[in-house]
Amino acid sequence: MPRFIDRLPNDDHTNGWSTLLPPRTPRLPLAGEHDFDWVVIGGGYAGLAAARRLAELRPDDSIAVVEGGEVGENASGRNSGFAIDLPHAPSTSPAMVEQGRRAIRVGRFAIAELERLIVQHRIACDWQRSGRYHAAVSPGVAEKVLETYAENLCAWGEAFEPLSRSALGDRLGTRYYHSAIYTPGTCLMNPAALVRGLADNLPAQVELFENSPVVEVEFDGPQRYVRTKGGRIRYGKLILAVNAFSQSFGVFRDRQVPVLLFASLTKPLTPDQQVKLGTDASWGITPAHGVAGSTLRLTADKRLLIREGFEYSPTLSTNEARREAARATHRKLLTRRFGHLGGKLEIEHFWMGWLAVSRNHAPAFGQVSENVFAAACCNGAGIVRHTAAGMLITELALGRRGELADDFLAQGTASYIPPRPLRDIGVHFALMRERASGRLER
Repeated sequence: MPRFIDRLPNDDHTNGWSTLLPPRTPRLPLAGEHDFDWVVIGGGYAGLAAARRLAELRPDDSIAVVEGGEVGENASGRNSGFAIDLPHAPSTSPAMVEQGRRAIRVGRFAIAELERLIVQHRIACDWQRSGRYHAAVSPGVAEKVLETYAENLCAWGEAFEPLSRSALGDRLGTRYYHSAIYTPGTCLMNPAALVRGLADNLPAQVELFENSPVVEVEFDGPQRYVRTKGGRIRYGKLILAVNAFSQSFGVFRDRQVPVLLFASLTKPLTPDQQVKLGTDASWGITPAHGVAGSTLRLTADKRLLIREGFEYSPTLSTNEARREAARATHRKLLTRRFGHLGGKLEIEHFWMGWLAVSRNHAPAFGQVSENVFAAACCNGAGIVRHTAAGMLITELALGRRGELADDFLAQGTASYIPPRPLRDIGVHFALMRERASGRLER
């Protein structure tokens, strides 16, 4: 029975990362009737990784990637640009330590694959192994979160450096943070440039269709197809890689919660402002309190980025008043941290994007119909986790599940979440509790 897609991505068409890049001509939309052995829906990290892996393992098969918008303008090109190699285990129990080790293997596998492709195809995306500062504003969160993180890092045998307020001021140019833990393995980049480069260097047998939102899909029966407004593809097998929007396809509807975040990018700092920064030429900060805190970066071209505004978004939409409120909050939070630079920290670009989280922080992943496989729910680590997910869901579809897939699923798969309105009530109160516990982290 056909599934009609009534909820499509509704972004704000103002992605700051892609605005910094040269113009790109998108591939043509899907038009007319086609037959492919494989269809991948979604041209983000998971979908592109799946298509590339299919081409490697099935070089004689025909493969189509159908992307609803333009590559780099989707969620993959809107994140903060962190490829993070280390997980955040909430406790130091033996089970959590072992899950962490397995997550590290997956993360480093994905980062190595991305670095290989960047070098091979000369993808210009400001990729650099800068490491990451996991930072707390308040002593309470530092004690609760950073101390647990340090214990896990010791158990994993990972290198790290604890830093005080004074040391952070020397390195970053702000003394706003109480303390942080620095780890060296995270890579920073312009995510829109990276995903563009991955798409523009797909293997020859992969055909990419952009600006082709799917409006109807048939998962079962002898005539399986994907239809857009301009065309239709009959397929043998399908991989769904649209993260939070998989619920629009009736997949993982009760397994993941869509979350809306907002991001801002300032104009390049002036020379006078730059000399008041620290010794690090560029850096990235992730918040010890993931809900109430803010992600920040100093980019290679000396802009400040802030991502903040973690909120439940069941309709996958927002309004202009909420956007303006988020933008005003970003100005305030940037001024708190960097007002001492002097002058005006002027926001040049502002945008929004969605990610998906699960109740047990596990991925939504697996076979959803006889010939359909899906990967979603990155839980905030999309570049690394979705790159791995795309490769591993392909191997599962080919009956080749191996040890790395077992590592990827060490926490199992995304657990059941009650339907709306019970879900709305539960998520609302959970976020209220988290915001209250992190009120000093803003």
